[in-house]
Amino acid sequence: GAAYILTGSVNQACLEAGTSDAVRKLLAQVQQADVRMAPAADMFEMGVHLQVTNRQTMFPMRAQKLYELYAAHGSLEAIPAPARAAIEKTIFRMPLDEVWLDTVKFWNTRDPQQIARAERDPHHKMALTFRWYLGQSSRWANAGVQGREMDYQVWCGPAMGSFNEWAHGSYLEPWQNRRAVPIALNILRGAAILTRANPLATQDIEVSSALLDLAPRESVEA
Repeated sequence: GAAYILTGSVNQACLEAGTSDAVRKLLAQVQQADVRMAPAADMFEMGVHLQVTNRQTMFPMRAQKLYELYAAHGSLEAIPAPARAAIEKTIFRMPLDEVWLDTVKFWNTRDPQQIARAERDPHHKMALTFRWYLGQSSRWANAGVQGREMDYQVWCGPAMGSFNEWAHGSYLEPWQNRRAVPIALNILRGAAILTRANPLATQDIEVSSALLDLAPRESVEA
């Protein structure tokens, strides 16, 4: 009986979302299988993961690699030289010492105690350094930073793929046409039709297929 609808990934693909056109275009191509779990930036040390898309981005794999290094080693200095060189080249694109300097600037303006703790705890220093990548990857995606497309972190669930299948062939297929209100009204319309049709089906009452047309419509009354 709710008079509203709550969506996540679908809203992120709308023109009103605070992200880049590059992300909207990417989300419009997502299929249900294009979702993977990746370490969460704010709960990195606890091993908490969240859903992101792995379509046209290496972020999930690269973020997982950083977590595996964090779990296996107690400090940045303990990382084997070949592994350190690899992540500096492919993930950070700069020496870890420079990443740490940038990390210090960030936390000094927000929570200096994090830096004080890192100076006492090398493992925490490693976590903050690795979290630099996880934080930047979201910013790169939202800003549509060119050259960092393979590192875009885009939160996304399989519902995005389901939505794209539903929108295929309709006016909502192009990402440029996706606006929050018409999408919500179309979803509510479809839910209302199914809510009325399903009880009839349980009573062996045939419902015309024309009445079960759930394709998105450009004009939908509230």
